[in-house]
Amino acid sequence: MIDTRNNDISIPASRQPPVYIISGEQAEGKTTFLMEMLDRLRTEEVRMRGIVAPGYFKDGARSGFSVVDLGTGISEELCSTTPDVGSEQHARFFFRPEGLSFGNRAILDFNPETTDILVIDEVGRFDVQGAVWGGSIDILMKQPHPPMVWTVRREFVGMVTTRWPIRPVVRELGLVSIEQFTEEIMKEIRIYQS
Repeated sequence: MIDTRNNDISIPASRQPPVYIISGEQAEGKTTFLMEMLDRLRTEEVRMRGIVAPGYFKDGARSGFSVVDLGTGISEELCSTTPDVGSEQHARFFFRPEGLSFGNRAILDFNPETTDILVIDEVGRFDVQGAVWGGSIDILMKQPHPPMVWTVRREFVGMVTTRWPIRPVVRELGLVSIEQFTEEIMKEIRIYQS
C-alpha cells in the first residue's frame, strides 16, 4: 500500500513513468475505450490497480456513475443526479461519501513493485480543485508509481497537466486505435518492469 503520510515534496516528473491521457469530449467514449484497452491488457496478465467510472442512464439521459476497483472488481455508486443526505454536489451530480472513499482507497491501494499500471477514470476540474480524486493524486505525486492512464475531457487537459508534475502523453479519441494504444502502454509497462 502507498505511503499516505503528509509529505510536501513531489518526485520530479522526469523520474516518474509517464501519465497517458485518453482525451475526448464529454460522453464521447473515453471510459468505453479505456475499458476495452484494459480487457486487452488483462489477456497479457498486466497487474492493474485504480478505478474506472462507467456512467449509467435513466430515460435516455446520463443519471450517474459507479466506480469500479480494478484490483478487486467490486463496484460502488459514485454519484447520481438524485440528491442524497450527506452527498457532495459537483455540477449536477451528487457524490456519495461512500463512493468517494471507496474510489480514493482503490487509487491509493497499490504496491509500485507489484502493480504494472494505475488507472484513474476520470480526472477533471473538480480534481484540480482538490475534490473527488484530487487529494489522492496529490499523494501519488509524492510517491513512486507505475505508468498511469487517466481519462480527461479535452477541455480540461491543459488544466490537469498544469496542476500536477507529470510527464503527460495525450492520446485523442479517434486519432489512435485501441490496438495502437494498447501496444504503446505495453511497451511502457515493459520499460517499467525492467
